[in-house]
Amino acid sequence: MNHPLLDREFVACMFDYDGTLIERGYRMPLPEYMPELLQETSRKTYTAICTARPFPAIFKHAHQILGDHFDELKRHWVWICEGGGVGYTYDEEAQDFKEFYRVPWPEDVIPLTRFSELVRSTFDGHVSEIDVHESVIILRPHHLSTLSVSEIISSCDVLQRMGVDLIEELGLQAKIRLGNSALGVIFCSADADKDRGIYEFGKYLESKGLAVTEPFRNIICFGDRPGKYGNDEHFLNGRYGTPVNVGDEKDDHALLYVVHDDTATRLIGPRATAHLLRQLHFKNL
Repeated sequence: MNHPLLDREFVACMFDYDGTLIERGYRMPLPEYMPELLQETSRKTYTAICTARPFPAIFKHAHQILGDHFDELKRHWVWICEGGGVGYTYDEEAQDFKEFYRVPWPEDVIPLTRFSELVRSTFDGHVSEIDVHESVIILRPHHLSTLSVSEIISSCDVLQRMGVDLIEELGLQAKIRLGNSALGVIFCSADADKDRGIYEFGKYLESKGLAVTEPFRNIICFGDRPGKYGNDEHFLNGRYGTPVNVGDEKDDHALLYVVHDDTATRLIGPRATAHLLRQLHFKNL
């Protein structure tokens, strides 16, 4: 099928990682067809990963993605981490990846130390890990490595309900967001979600001299969890970028695109991402 986005030209692309570039599940490998495709794409355009994972946890996949072409292509890659709270680009002077923005935790609303204490007391006995970072708190369910995909999703749904209740009890619905990645649950500032990541990526592209059309519609964004409390809810809500849903949730706004194969069958996951990505047009660097 001829996708409506094939008539447009994009200046950059962004990807959620889990469920978008890899299949849902714990420690799933990058599909064998994906590295070459991502390498080819990042030769033509700036490419960003936008994930809840902290930088060390996601960047360890960079060499797998880029392989022998890492040194050639690293300057074209941007890493948006901690749910949109911080971004990293390659710094030529330092010859390393450095933060180019960070959204601080809203200490004036509730100190991170205090909120972390409440999270620990609320989820004590219900999670295997609580990782506290500068912009995000990440919770992972018990027995993650031994559960099936459906069992992980069910466990995360329980954590989601508990987290939503906590936010509501504190009256922080407008200040703190919860995201469910189907691998874990995150808490972040309402100012530090993935839509902030698109915005900061767009501003970075402008600093590189690219003509980015606000609200950054010529940045295409692939994600798989756009539903309520999904960790791509604000990545794919249409506020910024052109969103593509490669997940199985119901599409709920006009700007949100999906992917079909040549037989009009809906594709999901990395197969959907790859199918559309191979056909898109980018303004070459």
